[in-house]
Amino acid sequence: MASTVFARIGRHSAKICIVFMLVVPALMSIKATRRPNDPNLTPLPVRPHTPQAWLEMPPKVTAWVSDHFGFRTHFIVADNVLRFNLFHEFPSIQVAYGQNGRYFMAAHAKTVGPYQAMTTVCGKGKANATTIPYLNKLFTTFHAAGMDPKLLVVASAPAVYPEDVPSDLVEECTSTNTAAARVLASPELLPQARASIFYPLKEMREIKTRASLFPNTWFHWAGDGLDEVARITLTQFWKTPLDQPPMQLRRYKGGSDMSHMFIGIKLESDVVEPDLGASGIKACFGGECFPEMPAIARILGDVSRFNNPKAPKRRLLIISDSFGEKMSPWFARYYGEVEHFCTNHTHELTPEQTEEMKKYLYRNPADTDILFLYHDGGAMYDVLRNGTQMILPPPLAAKQ
Repeated sequence: MASTVFARIGRHSAKICIVFMLVVPALMSIKATRRPNDPNLTPLPVRPHTPQAWLEMPPKVTAWVSDHFGFRTHFIVADNVLRFNLFHEFPSIQVAYGQNGRYFMAAHAKTVGPYQAMTTVCGKGKANATTIPYLNKLFTTFHAAGMDPKLLVVASAPAVYPEDVPSDLVEECTSTNTAAARVLASPELLPQARASIFYPLKEMREIKTRASLFPNTWFHWAGDGLDEVARITLTQFWKTPLDQPPMQLRRYKGGSDMSHMFIGIKLESDVVEPDLGASGIKACFGGECFPEMPAIARILGDVSRFNNPKAPKRRLLIISDSFGEKMSPWFARYYGEVEHFCTNHTHELTPEQTEEMKKYLYRNPADTDILFLYHDGGAMYDVLRNGTQMILPPPLAAKQ
């Protein structure tokens, strides 16, 4: 009798294991009904009271179960790790594995087409219709205010490392006829705007042969090659003396800036940055760096300032997207004072704070060089426009 029972259990062992594996997480998901709602997860639907509401319940319950099923995170991690290690696949279209060990930010959102973040900065990219009119407005406005800013358009990784992109994109990304190049060549761009813009794609492709510009697993740039970009930028725009002593360097393993898009997969790269303390440069990063306008600095978040007593006593003001964070310290080699402000959150400022920020930024213009620094995807697709249009300076007051 006992052997018969065990034989039956043996024949149904697979079914028993599957039921057990589903029942335990299911029971855990029931406990989730007593927890506070997580705004990042689908909420538990309310009890239906009409026939139509009953018909709408199944997909709502399915969505809630999918988000609250027991051990959900563990299952997601296991799936991510398995797919990555076997096929170099990611759970999101936003990251892509290229060639030669390099990874790319493939899309800026989950709802756009495949490789959107790569094709827009390579040969088939087409800048927004608003780009050239705003570039003309930007420089015209500053010139009317008595200031002469410059714009560094940083070529991003797919254009700088075309040999490393997925094979289907190599030809497209090898082209130098990119969206940024076509904007600079457009007759609609005012000559004074064109003279104030530098897009060093060819130069960066040459620099990469001897120095680091983009860590293999990063979207943003970092590395000793940034110093070379700083030097050619200063030569292009201001003929700044470059005979400052080189900065000390530090090297470390840095986690990928794309890791927040997936869990369970650890991507790291070798990173080279200036050792500011060892180089005699006083540095500050974050919202506490500007006691002159503390509330504004905390809202902006990505701000920094540097003081170099060995450099010429001149100020560099850097207004940027997120590509300014890693570049700003390299400019501190050549300026006594560098102030950096990322504009990704300027839209959160009140009108009063905006005016306060403008007064601080554009103080003492005679002793200040102004550099806008945006990567090609930001400069060509309205990140520059959206981040700076509210902080344009007023024109000079007419002389009496």
